[in-house]
Amino acid sequence: MDMSGVKGLLFDKDGTLLDLHGTWGVVLNDLIWHSAGEGEQRVAEDLARIGGFDLQTQKFTTDSQLAQGDWGSIFQAWQERLGPEQGKRMITFLDDMRTGRRSRQSVALGNIRPTMQALAEAGYVLGIATNDSEEAARRDMEGLDITEFCTVIYGHDSHGSKPGPEMMVSFCAETGLSAGQVSMVGDTMTDLNFARNAEAHSCIGVIEDSYVDPRFRAGVDLQIEHVREIPALLGL
Repeated sequence: MDMSGVKGLLFDKDGTLLDLHGTWGVVLNDLIWHSAGEGEQRVAEDLARIGGFDLQTQKFTTDSQLAQGDWGSIFQAWQERLGPEQGKRMITFLDDMRTGRRSRQSVALGNIRPTMQALAEAGYVLGIATNDSEEAARRDMEGLDITEFCTVIYGHDSHGSKPGPEMMVSFCAETGLSAGQVSMVGDTMTDLNFARNAEAHSCIGVIEDSYVDPRFRAGVDLQIEHVREIPALLGL
């Protein structure tokens, strides 16, 4: 594919820059057991099955809707399974995550900084477009030591949720680029659908075999195993 027209790149966060299993596996395990309650093995197993999560390995399954970024509908389904009382426990846990009373460890997919630095120094405009909160995304970018290379850092609570096009609209408004000059880099159908809905130049797919959706693998314009491959794709 001709990438010569690309002037900017929007990156998803979890599964693209951060290890999805390493970053969220322990958190989801804790959330499931906290919500289910002590000794509620059957409830915990049901929540894991609904979300596509393996309690034994603490990893996402290949059909996981959570891995695909569909958090809202899964939490709704969990709420229905839990009922009012246990559901309150889930809400409390999520509130604690949002306010910082509970924290998670961000696990990088290797050393991300050299790639982002090379792209920025080559003149590419870089941004983050995640369905996590903007505050969490900013903390994660600081942890990766790449904030200085990110022109924008967008979360669902500040610039709309993917796969809607709002993040692309804002990115183009702030940078002066057109959507046709921007490539989306992500790992799920949410990212691919965002790229198409926003009329992006292309979607670069980070392929993680443990949870990749076959439709995503087939639908992206370019496939990579790690973002470190992007400079070469752009001829750097």
